[in-house]
Amino acid sequence: MDLKLLKQKDNFPLYVLEKLGSAPLDFREKHLSIVQSRAAGARHLEAGVAVLLYYRNSEYVFQLIKRSETVAQAGDISCPGGMLERSTDEMLGHILLKTNMVRAVDDRTLRNLPNQDEETASLVRLFLMNALREAWEEIGLSPLNVGFLGALPSYSLTLFSRTIFPVVCLVKEPYDFQLSDEAEKVLEIPLRFFFQSSFYAMVEIVSGLGNSDSCYWQAPCLVIPDGNGNEDILWGATFNIITNFLRIVAGDAFSVPSPLRTVQKVLAPHYAGKPR
Repeated sequence: MDLKLLKQKDNFPLYVLEKLGSAPLDFREKHLSIVQSRAAGARHLEAGVAVLLYYRNSEYVFQLIKRSETVAQAGDISCPGGMLERSTDEMLGHILLKTNMVRAVDDRTLRNLPNQDEETASLVRLFLMNALREAWEEIGLSPLNVGFLGALPSYSLTLFSRTIFPVVCLVKEPYDFQLSDEAEKVLEIPLRFFFQSSFYAMVEIVSGLGNSDSCYWQAPCLVIPDGNGNEDILWGATFNIITNFLRIVAGDAFSVPSPLRTVQKVLAPHYAGKPR
């Protein structure tokens, strides 16, 4: 991919739509596996998230949220989204399909998604509605203000017994953020940051329980200046979902570089669950 595409307002979304439309997708297989595991007694959850692209100041950015201290995974940067509410999201998905209120960026309806069997297409629409409902609740993004770009392979979290089903959307017009209690702020991270090695680091994940300073693990991350002399750290599931998106879209033009520095992230004591 020619990196100049990242600055082309009209061409880049169509390029993304084409790339994601031809990429393999595992929604049907993963969903079936989860259904079978539940039948065997597992409590595995499913969640839809929206990878939001927005054109600002002559370049594309990811619109992400920083999770507030009142929720699990406090302080993490994540895509808007949350747990599937099956009956609600199926009902809203039927409305979405019948009214065509959300379309692909080339104005195609979502009735027949390219290169997908009907079961997979139905799951894509379900998790799209799931993600858009959550984006409305968390940041005030109207479903009428998005164009569908495609879906990404699922991503499973073993710590939380949860699988994330990401969908990618274009935010068409500027809007006023209306943050719920779950979101501390919205971050807009330029796509070009992911192509510059200076923004990468290794993050050391450290217990915040106060009884140990031992490192849980190390992982690559993206470090984003917040404009006030501090830094936000993008790591974990969201980092991996976004870098997977860039691998699909950019091909050989993208790779995660070897970080030259290390940063530390201390997990909140209630990181794996809401504070009491």
